[in-house]
Amino acid sequence: MLFPSSTMGNYFHAFILVCFGSCFIISPLMAGNLWNDVVMVREDSSVTLSCFDSPPKSSVLVTWKMMSAREDRWSYLLSASCIDGQTDGRSSRVFGGKTFEISADASLIFKAAAASQGRYSCVIEQDNKKLQERIVLLALIKLTVTPTPPVTVDSTLRLVAQVSPSSVAAWGTWVSSSGEQLYTEISHDKGSLLSKLPRITSKDSGVYTCRIRVHGNNDTSVSEHRVNVTVNGGPRSMAALSHSLVTLTCPPILGDYVLLYWEYPDSKRMELIFQFDRWRRSSTNTTKHHLHLIDPSSLAASGNFSFLLSPALKDGGLYLCEVFLDDRAFSQGNTLSVLHGYIKPSRSALELTCMYSQRSQVKAVRWSYVQDPSRFLQSAAVLGRITTSVALPVTPETAGRYACTMYLKNGNTVQYMYTVTMANIDLTVSPGPTLPPAVFLTLPPAEDVSASSYVSSFSFLLFLIPMIAVAVGVLLWRQGYCVTHRSVEQSLSHHSGEVENIYENPDDLRQQTPPQGAVYMDLKPTGEMDVYKELDRYNQCCG
Repeated sequence: MLFPSSTMGNYFHAFILVCFGSCFIISPLMAGNLWNDVVMVREDSSVTLSCFDSPPKSSVLVTWKMMSAREDRWSYLLSASCIDGQTDGRSSRVFGGKTFEISADASLIFKAAAASQGRYSCVIEQDNKKLQERIVLLALIKLTVTPTPPVTVDSTLRLVAQVSPSSVAAWGTWVSSSGEQLYTEISHDKGSLLSKLPRITSKDSGVYTCRIRVHGNNDTSVSEHRVNVTVNGGPRSMAALSHSLVTLTCPPILGDYVLLYWEYPDSKRMELIFQFDRWRRSSTNTTKHHLHLIDPSSLAASGNFSFLLSPALKDGGLYLCEVFLDDRAFSQGNTLSVLHGYIKPSRSALELTCMYSQRSQVKAVRWSYVQDPSRFLQSAAVLGRITTSVALPVTPETAGRYACTMYLKNGNTVQYMYTVTMANIDLTVSPGPTLPPAVFLTLPPAEDVSASSYVSSFSFLLFLIPMIAVAVGVLLWRQGYCVTHRSVEQSLSHHSGEVENIYENPDDLRQQTPPQGAVYMDLKPTGEMDVYKELDRYNQCCG
């Protein structure tokens, strides 16, 4: 629609009095269609206002002007020469603290702000004669979701759209994420559209759309504006390594006081473990000294409560935070699974073990070889624990990093990592030069050690073995004949009279199952006198 410049000025300075039995005032914005188009955007979004319905074929001058909602006069913004719908260059100008630009097709580009609301005029001139004028009304819309997402289950969700100027909204409605049109209350004098969803559930999560038709646009022209609503459908599911730092969140509200409850892992037993009064600045921590409230002095700045926890394996479970504001209570749950790893060496292998708590939210726990994830690792699993082993001594094929990964049902994971090195660990015992050829030693069971100390423990054991070997060798040399003589006497009763020399068949003795702690020696006589001398020694040691 084209308006002579003198006529347009008269329209914008006049209020029209209409009487139909009663009288009411129509503002300049509503005094007929004083604009060609209405553009509705959200604050801080980018705006592009077009100038041409159909680009002129000859050379013209394009001039953009603005009249804000608080003013009654036009303010010059930008001008550009245009041939066949294309300007001769992009130009910009800062006006009212905002930067305005003319694009290649003579459109006006800027970022919307509260002060940007108003009318924008694009005048097309040729040889100082106005050919056409296009006026666009810029309206702003503000969308509000209360409470701020994530929304707690069973609370009431409020969706509000605020349109400015208020008189521009002709019709509007809120639409759910499933496409269902929600009952919407429209306040034309305030320019607001309100919809509520009481007792919200996790199924109500999704994108909600506000659809608005404004005065001045055709009946089929509807602008859509969207907000995302997330619903806290249950406790927040988390996983952590033992002794790492974990943040336990509370409802996003700055309340008067907060209570933190703990439900034991894999149990239904619950107890109150922390309470804090924001007004009295008093707190009580009943059981967990490795749990504390995050910076209570800065609560006014952060706007909500939260806790830091350094959990041991037994500290998994459900942490329920309740925040009280006046007479209302808000709750938020944090379900924590803790993964704890350790190693235990034995005589022939290094056992790698992972233990985990709060099993109800754990989907799987697996050991893997990081250098080759496709390698199959034999594992032994029981409820809350899984173990794999690395044969000793460590070889280049078995050295490297081993990972224990815990997978939660919600997709979260946590990983314990241990590096097996090529340390000189060999727990097999070889007879030393001072020991007889056949010696059976029984080692005491290895103690549990941590991942950082097992190498030094075995180094100490290796130091002790030669000392033990020397002592055993001396003892056997001293008392070896006593043991040999007894064994020989017992063996004669199981052989025929043809076996008169007991030293001729020593394999018969080796085939007998040795008793626990027994020591055997093979002696080879060098002469007849040597035999009797050794027997004399036997008589002496037994006497």
